[in-house]
Amino acid sequence: MPDFDSPLHQCDLCDSPHIHPHLTDYRGIQIFKCANCRIEFMNPQYSDEYLANFYSGYQAMDEKHHRYFKAENLRKYLHALNLTDIEKFVAPGKFLSVGCGRGHDLMVAQERGWQPEGYEVDPDFTKQLSKELGMSIRSGQFVDLVYDPHDYDCVYLNHVIEHPKNPSAYLKKCYDLLKKGGILYIACPNIAAFSVKMKKGLELLHLKKKKGSYYDSWQHLFYYSPFTLKDLLEKHYQFKVVLLGNDRKFKPEQSALSRKIIEKQAYSYPYKASFRLLAMKI
Repeated sequence: MPDFDSPLHQCDLCDSPHIHPHLTDYRGIQIFKCANCRIEFMNPQYSDEYLANFYSGYQAMDEKHHRYFKAENLRKYLHALNLTDIEKFVAPGKFLSVGCGRGHDLMVAQERGWQPEGYEVDPDFTKQLSKELGMSIRSGQFVDLVYDPHDYDCVYLNHVIEHPKNPSAYLKKCYDLLKKGGILYIACPNIAAFSVKMKKGLELLHLKKKKGSYYDSWQHLFYYSPFTLKDLLEKHYQFKVVLLGNDRKFKPEQSALSRKIIEKQAYSYPYKASFRLLAMKI
């Protein structure tokens, strides 16, 4: 059974005390919502000890169940498309991937002329990956690691910001690391997705058994929608969002036409299950 901290009494992301219960999911996890910034989050949250144990085996589990398991070229292709978008706003320079996983993004960044560095939670996995790739990849508490400030042209958070207990510290750290005009890339699940709204409707009609399963509360602690995150970054963290759209999700067997449609959706209204944004440090 999970261990939990004491309940939060204010929003981590905007410091507002105006938080209230929003939903209890099928696992009995309480989801709160901030009345100020509208971000949703688990409350109370898992203990540090529980999370450390969970993430010690996370990479092996994620690799086994990843939608692109063994589709190495497709994974690299997706990161290449993301970097193409980033390069519209900043030239290749120093690149830091926070939560780099198996390092596909680092490999692609290096191929495109970036100077890549990575970060991962598990120290044993990180040491092995750093040796395999011949790159600087660090572990530990990300917000406590010492990096040169204002030194990076891009900080890359691909499905990361929903995981930590202290996303505000992550965003502040990213801001400090970036040069002026540097790009913060974020992709994460969309709690306001059309599919989520459909599931909520089915819950109201008592036609869906696992209430709130779309929160993925077994691993995610904070829950974002595209426009709440955009507002938060611009009002509280001194970023300017320069691109907002749907996250790209291809399948290995998809036709070229299907991929073209998905690529168009990457720049359209963010209604899909996950979204992405590029935010410039101003």
